[in-house]
Amino acid sequence: MPLYVCSGAGLACTFGMGSGSLTVLPTKRVQMENNEAASIMDFTPMVNISDFGNCTSLINPIVMAATAKNQGVLEPQQCIPVVVAPWTPGKTDVLHANQPALMDFCLCTCAYMGMITITNAGQTSVSSAMPAPDMSAMMAEFAAAADEAMKKAEEDMEEMMKEAEEDDEEKK
Repeated sequence: MPLYVCSGAGLACTFGMGSGSLTVLPTKRVQMENNEAASIMDFTPMVNISDFGNCTSLINPIVMAATAKNQGVLEPQQCIPVVVAPWTPGKTDVLHANQPALMDFCLCTCAYMGMITITNAGQTSVSSAMPAPDMSAMMAEFAAAADEAMKKAEEDMEEMMKEAEEDDEEKK
């Protein structure tokens, strides 16, 4: 059974090299196991969603620049999540702070194409009566978008490498 998510939940990002965590601020919230219950609106980077160690996404301009400087060899850089939309889908018939409750099957996406998932709900004894949705279509759509973005990033990286080589040639 899906679980409601609360403060302290474990998170993972497909491009992060470490684990992250969810922090729910204590404002007008439901308590679960002496923890604040989360809503889909608890998605603010570095407030609600921590970093994930180092980022490996070539969509991230900092990673792209470091990789270009490293002659095209991936050079992970400090993760600074850029999440601009709420968690989805949420549990619309249960509200926390007037927003749908956050469930352990919900997802959100970083602007650098990392899919952020919940690895541990932060609680174990309170479950919902709602079956987990079939996430295969959502995952396939995300994978297609990620593939397209990675192709674009590789093209951009090749262009940057070519320009760097041309600049080196001109300096000689």
